[in-house]
Amino acid sequence: MDIVMLLTDYIDSVYGTARGNRARFLKDNPDILPQELSRWLKAGLKIRPETGEIYKPVTRRVRIPSAVAVGAGVFLSDDLRERVASLATAQNVTTDAMLNALVEREELCRKLSLQTENGDAVPEQQIAGIVSRYFSALSERSENGAWHRALEVLVRELTESGLLSFHTGNIAESRRLNIPRTAYYWYGGFVAKRVAMMLGCYDIYLWNEMMRPDSDVVFVGDARNVVACYFICQQMCRLLKAVRLNWRKQQGAWGSRAELDEAAHRYTQRLAEGIMDNGIFIGGDEQNSYRLYNYAEKHYAWAMR
Repeated sequence: MDIVMLLTDYIDSVYGTARGNRARFLKDNPDILPQELSRWLKAGLKIRPETGEIYKPVTRRVRIPSAVAVGAGVFLSDDLRERVASLATAQNVTTDAMLNALVEREELCRKLSLQTENGDAVPEQQIAGIVSRYFSALSERSENGAWHRALEVLVRELTESGLLSFHTGNIAESRRLNIPRTAYYWYGGFVAKRVAMMLGCYDIYLWNEMMRPDSDVVFVGDARNVVACYFICQQMCRLLKAVRLNWRKQQGAWGSRAELDEAAHRYTQRLAEGIMDNGIFIGGDEQNSYRLYNYAEKHYAWAMR
């Protein structure tokens, strides 16, 4: 059902009723002249927030700011409408067909989500198997390109199988991932943070007693995504350890043990940075990031200091 409202009511709801609201409206719509706006308001013209069209129809369109789209009764902001239209054009379908396909896919994923006896809807073993299969194609000699291809295809399969979510409903935690502290310092912490960012999650470093040689990491976010973060980060740290040991073995004895160890760690660190510079990002807007950070601060305040 179309939503139509008076243009003056739209301006009041989006830009407030205080003095200067019309000026703010005109700033967001520089192609609308002040005298045009005054004439439209006096004539009592209406606006359809969904499309930005003004009635009686005119040649100008109102730009709907994304930040206030929902509050103004708009289903899609201008930016989101353009993104959907671009996807539809690439697939040679209409915008309505693209929206229907996206909604149907999300509904199908919910219907197919596996339910266990304890109510856990996350098929951990299935996710672990898929992650393991892709990492088995990599070795300590693999170059950045091979890592990028493996991660891209892995994330695509997990997404198409409904095992990754673009939205965070109820926030869940992963199991604690144990990483040797030296490895965490050189590359493990960076990998954990970037994997979490890649899948729209947040990583928390649970620093232990300083005398212990271990570091624990927990991921918070969507229940499926945190499981994927756990297994991807686990596999990456294991393989990067093999990379470090293999590189160290090939160096001979050109320096002291400490110098060789540091050089091997630096090599692995640079490789990890190159691997994670992959452009994969499936979600996690500012509002979602704020929710995850608040959750982490509430439940792990001691680790956030």
